[in-house]
This record gives sequence, C-alpha cells and structure tokens, in this order.
Amino acid sequence: MSDEKRKSLGASVDSSDRIELEDSGLTLEDALAEEEQSAIRAAEEKLKSVMHDLEELRDRHARKLAEFENMRKRTEREKSEYFRAALANFLRDLLPIIDSFDGALAHAPAEELRTDFGQGVVLIQRQFADLLKKYGLQEVDTTGSFDPNVHEAVATEVSETLPKDTILEVLRKGYILNDRLLRPAWVKVAVRSVETARTQAES
Repeated sequence: MSDEKRKSLGASVDSSDRIELEDSGLTLEDALAEEEQSAIRAAEEKLKSVMHDLEELRDRHARKLAEFENMRKRTEREKSEYFRAALANFLRDLLPIIDSFDGALAHAPAEELRTDFGQGVVLIQRQFADLLKKYGLQEVDTTGSFDPNVHEAVATEVSETLPKDTILEVLRKGYILNDRLLRPAWVKVAVRSVETARTQAES
C-alpha cells in the first residue's frame, strides 16, 4: 500500500473512535496494589453484611426457641391441670361408692369376714385403697382436734372430761387429693356444757 493511500485511510477515521489514554502517574505495581486494597475493602464490607445477617438469624432463632419452650411448658401445665381436674371430678363421684363399700364391710358380721369370701372382699378393699393412694388420694386425719380447714362438725356431744373440739366420731371420711381438699370429713366433736362454758368464760 502506498503512502498516499495510508494517509487517505487515516483521514477517513472519525475522531470519536480514537482511544485516549490518561496517565494516572501510578506504576503498574501501585495500580495493582490499589486494586487489591479496593477488593479487600469490598470483601470486608460484604463480610460485615453477612455477619450482621447471621446475627439477626441467630437472634430470631433464639426467640423462636424461647417461644417454643414457653408454649411447650404452657401445654404441659394445661394438660396436667386438666388431668388433675378430671381426676378430682371422677374421684368426687366415686367417693359415695367408697363410702358404701366401707360401710358394708364395717357392718359385716365378723364370722363372715373370716370366710374365704369375706377375706377376698377385704383384699379387694385393700387393693382399691392402694390404687387410690397411687393417684394421690389420702384420707383426712381425724385423730386430733377439730380443724375447720379439713373437718366439718355435723354433730356435737357434751363432754366434761375430754378437751373441747376433740373429735369423738367420724361420720363420713374426708379425702385430700394431691395436697388439695377434695371433701371435708364429717365429724362429731366434744363441746362443753352451757354451765361449764359460762363458768370458764367468767373465770
């Protein structure tokens, strides 16, 4: 190609197609180092963002676990309360039958209780009592003095020899279920005569 053709071809190239290079004054090593630092800063920012997101996920996970644990405990508590209430209602309905069973054995002739049949009935009563104790049912103690928290005085008897409020007779057994009063015991208690009470009050 002749020189004239080259000049003609060069003149036809638009000035907008030319690439102008600006000298930054940095050496190749400096340019690479600056690029590396820029990449490191970008990576650190990305790492901070990821760590922040991870911390939020951990916090959210911890809250969900706490909510689940609270719900589990609440469910267990409600289930336990429902079971205790259902058991109390069942035993409350069963107590009259227990009263009748105990009353029948208490009035049975001694010779009949000594028979094989009588001994079998006594054994059933003992097994029945053991089963009730297994579920937390206990008789109200009536060996001491009258206690209005667990006893109900349905009869009185004048006695000058026994201390006032001494329990003389149990007319109906009382029961406690898991430290809660299920039914008070009906008892007869000793009282002072009017004259004795008046004398003690005056003294």
